[in-house]
Amino acid sequence: MSEERQLHLLTSYRLATSYPLQQTADEVAAWLNGYAALWHPAALAGATQAPQASSSYDHDNPRTGFVYGVPEGPHLFQPDDWNHRVVEARAVVFKATPSRAETFERLLAALRAAGRSGPLFDTPADTVQLFTGLGYGYAMLDTLCEAMDHQKLLDGPGFWSDVTAAVEALARGEGCREHLKSAAEKLRAGREPLFSGSLHWLDWVHLDPKHLGAPWPASLAAGLPVTVLASGETLERLAEVAPERFAELKAKLPPDMPQAVDLCCGSYRDREDALMPFESQWWNLRAARRAAHALFGVEPVVYGRKMSAFHPQLPGWLQHMGFKHAVLVSSDGALIPSIRASAVNWPGPDSKSVEAFTRAPLPAHDPHTFFNIVYHLHQATSYDSAPTVSLAHAGEPAFASYHDLLALTDLAPVFGEWTNLSRYFGGVTSGDYIGVQAADEFFADYLDDRVTNRHRPDPVGGFPRQLRLRRRLDSTFTLAALHRTLTPPAPDDDESLRKLSAVEDAIEVSGVNGEEERHPPPPAPLGSLPALEAHWAKKLADRIQVRSAEGQPGLMVFNPCSFTRRVALEVDGFRGAIAVADPVKAAEFSGTHAKLVVEVPAFGFAWVPRVGSAAQPKPRLKLADGLTVRNEFIECDVDATTGGIRSFRDTRTRATRFGQQLVFNPGSKMVARDVTVTNNGAALGEIVSTGDLIDDRDEVLATFKQRVRAWLGRPVLELRIELDVKHHPTGYPWHAFYGARFGWRDDRAVLFRGVNGANTQTGYTRPVSPDYLEVRLGAERSFLFTGGLPFVQRHGARMADVILAPEGEQCRSFDLLLATDRDVPMQTALGWVSPSPVVVTEKGAPAVGASSWLAHVDMPSLLVTCLRPCAAGEGAARAVAGTLVETAGFGGVAELRFARDPNRAELVDGTDKTLQPLTLNGDAISLEYSAGETLRVKAEWV
Repeated sequence: MSEERQLHLLTSYRLATSYPLQQTADEVAAWLNGYAALWHPAALAGATQAPQASSSYDHDNPRTGFVYGVPEGPHLFQPDDWNHRVVEARAVVFKATPSRAETFERLLAALRAAGRSGPLFDTPADTVQLFTGLGYGYAMLDTLCEAMDHQKLLDGPGFWSDVTAAVEALARGEGCREHLKSAAEKLRAGREPLFSGSLHWLDWVHLDPKHLGAPWPASLAAGLPVTVLASGETLERLAEVAPERFAELKAKLPPDMPQAVDLCCGSYRDREDALMPFESQWWNLRAARRAAHALFGVEPVVYGRKMSAFHPQLPGWLQHMGFKHAVLVSSDGALIPSIRASAVNWPGPDSKSVEAFTRAPLPAHDPHTFFNIVYHLHQATSYDSAPTVSLAHAGEPAFASYHDLLALTDLAPVFGEWTNLSRYFGGVTSGDYIGVQAADEFFADYLDDRVTNRHRPDPVGGFPRQLRLRRRLDSTFTLAALHRTLTPPAPDDDESLRKLSAVEDAIEVSGVNGEEERHPPPPAPLGSLPALEAHWAKKLADRIQVRSAEGQPGLMVFNPCSFTRRVALEVDGFRGAIAVADPVKAAEFSGTHAKLVVEVPAFGFAWVPRVGSAAQPKPRLKLADGLTVRNEFIECDVDATTGGIRSFRDTRTRATRFGQQLVFNPGSKMVARDVTVTNNGAALGEIVSTGDLIDDRDEVLATFKQRVRAWLGRPVLELRIELDVKHHPTGYPWHAFYGARFGWRDDRAVLFRGVNGANTQTGYTRPVSPDYLEVRLGAERSFLFTGGLPFVQRHGARMADVILAPEGEQCRSFDLLLATDRDVPMQTALGWVSPSPVVVTEKGAPAVGASSWLAHVDMPSLLVTCLRPCAAGEGAARAVAGTLVETAGFGGVAELRFARDPNRAELVDGTDKTLQPLTLNGDAISLEYSAGETLRVKAEWV
């Protein structure tokens, strides 16, 4: 053979260096396959230098014995008779295609046609893979030197000598691995002067529920570290429908031993957690860890999920739930902070932090990833303190160059070590401290996803439904816990609590999607919740009234919230009017029907008699008059023309806070047909307006019924909107919808919104919040409580739309609340959607009085989301645990009390593991908390 024999890939492209190259996937695949084919031992035999990517202009005249690969793709400018010149020169030419196997077949066929043969043509595929992996590493190193503008320090002659020796050994039927390892070590030595620090490679598996039968990446079988990202539900489905694949994964996760596989499981179910209640989000975190432990015997410590649900409070919550690390990467297009480093320290408002991985993985099935791999490696070494390249598998087979990378790693760690996230954080120092991130830095477009991608029948209505269902569940748990604080558990209590936990799982598996999407079916029907709620309310009422006088019919009204509430009730069964005296703040009667405003202490009760002989209460002021409803705190004028709110104001300054109309976006007009006072009593003022939404041609788009209510003694305005849609919106849901548009008087006002309890300033066009929107103008604070309707969009400088009915929405009734100057708005937001269980009794007031608290926190900004009975520790007979959230943004000291003094208390995390004992100060549990902190307290009784 000619001593001048060389191998060239004729192309106008090189591996990307300063910027990523984007050609068609087939063109890039053909380039990579063509270059890999030149490293086949049959092609390398007798070559005098390593294969090169060369310009076609340099080979207008083919040389004898040369091997040319020509990738499919852009036309090469060559002489018209170039193919004839190839034949005359007795050169070898083959066409590279997007298929690696086809490209290799074409190469070998061209070599045979040129009269070459021998044992190298039958080289086993795994051995050929070692050569192609070495060749890919050679091209990467050569390109990396060019990208970094660095002198090439590879021992070229020594490297090629090792390659030649490997080919010759293979031709003799001997082993070639040691020669290839020697060549790979020379590549490593040539790379280290470019970057002497550690380089990290992460291999991700994004488990796709639609492709559970897809094989695991080759790295798993090779024993390389792998990070598997999946929801708990998807892992359960994997065990059910692909048991063999599940067994392969489980074999790599031996309990209590170092594991090559990292399980990254941040949710039991991928869903819209960022807009869901506190307890729902915590349930998802707990259920994820519980499912992983049940399947694999390990609890994940890395938080990660496909559907983004990031928010500022997440780091503290993750730490609270036992997670150590997080994946701060958006895989669904959600907005997250822009971070350059791969690993950062991510703190929450409570100063608790987690180490977060922020490098978005590159798709392993895409040939562009491997064509641009040097560019990504160069960027990582230039700007990252812990240079990292990560690859992701999502059910599609990896491109052939991925196997080249693994083969290169098998020879030597030329470009760094493969690792998983746990090991990664064990050896990497966070590159940046990013500080507490504002809520506006995070945004996931759940509305567009639910309407456009999933075609949900409840894209908006599912959120308030789930919020109220969750609060009803929390209320029932709280009643059970309050009962537990007063008396030891009865024999049937455990079974009742087990049923309640099963209902919780059913509610949360359904989430905001209702009952039709649950898989598997819930462990208990949702219809059992009312019975369980009534059971625990009756049980608690019986315990409180154990010494009450018989024969005095009444109502026991319970408050499951940690703050005093004034509850509006409409109940039947009254015989005569009762006196308006504590705890009753207002009352009016019509036959046996009563409308009441009752003040109920925090975690407490109020007893109201059902029989009375008092005179009918006289109105203290006109609660509804003409077009106005009012109470002692607020007034609301209804517009006679539109039927909307002309002016909502406080009675002190009388400055308009809000105006309101119903709208159809992109354009409509609200026209009232009738505005009527429907109630003007001593407790309630109510006006109902009906009318139409019409377009510019006066065609009816929808009819509406809007009700405004003001209860005496309650500083809020209730707004209920009912729509009968004639023209259904279609298209992008942020542009086509029926909504309630609210306006304020001054464009200098600043907007705030409730984000997981925190009051956060926002300048975002879409300040989504399931809790409230605040308009602040100087010391004036005006609140729109959305009650779980989370999708809000600003319209100009002085208006915002609450989206009610986009495309597909089936819900037609919506509730909102307006208020002014609330010091702790989360109290109003939480109290409004919380139930007030009522028990009809035949006994009189309890011995302690007509109303009292059973538990109490002396700091208003410290909200208890739920109390639950829990397992008692050694030496204790009963225990309850409660989770508290600080909502005002200030740290401090508080005291938690119960009607029965506890004997012991401790601080626990979200999984009920003890963190530290708490001091009992007389009858109080002393608490220290920081701004925005979430803490869980366990109290025990002997």
